[in-house]
Amino acid sequence: MSSQPATSRPIRCTTCSQPLESPICCTSCGQLNADPLGQCNYFELFGLTVAFDVDAQSLHRKYLSLTRSVHPDIAGHASQEKRHDALAISSEMNRAYETLRDPVLRSEYLLGLSGEPATPDDRAVSADLLAQVMTIREQIEEARQAGDQAALDDLKKQVATKQSVCMESIVSLSRALADKKPETRRALRQQLNAIKYWNNLMDRLLPGGDAA
Repeated sequence: MSSQPATSRPIRCTTCSQPLESPICCTSCGQLNADPLGQCNYFELFGLTVAFDVDAQSLHRKYLSLTRSVHPDIAGHASQEKRHDALAISSEMNRAYETLRDPVLRSEYLLGLSGEPATPDDRAVSADLLAQVMTIREQIEEARQAGDQAALDDLKKQVATKQSVCMESIVSLSRALADKKPETRRALRQQLNAIKYWNNLMDRLLPGGDAA
């Protein structure tokens, strides 16, 4: 997807001339425009600046406003072409919203916009992290087999701390992507990989996590 600045898209609806909140729909008259799909990024769909820090309430309000205008049910009596556009726009908008409202997914998306290739198989993490994860995993199994809830609670606190530190790094590195430094992108890739390990360990420590 392109990261063209928001100023490159029309600022007023070509039908009613009202200001546009999004390039895909006019919330004033309901005019849909599926043309920008695939050409503008998720931030632009909601009229937001491309940046890690997003006002969650503002994003939610924009999402609800656009949803009311583009939901396929609203276009039920429209032409087949308009119903098709409504479905395509609604689907893309839902994906964009779910991505931007989640800080990890938002960071992953920004990393892609920064030019980092989308490489799902790139799971590189430090050898030290792998050693820590393996040790804690073994400790979890030992504590669970021994029925030692105190030990499990302590391990849960340790993992929560690791998660918090990792997320702090993800936030800091995501904000630094604007510097366009390759080392920042590589470091962020590793931290995004690392948070998956810590999240997995936390899942194991939650009720029912013995099946994870």
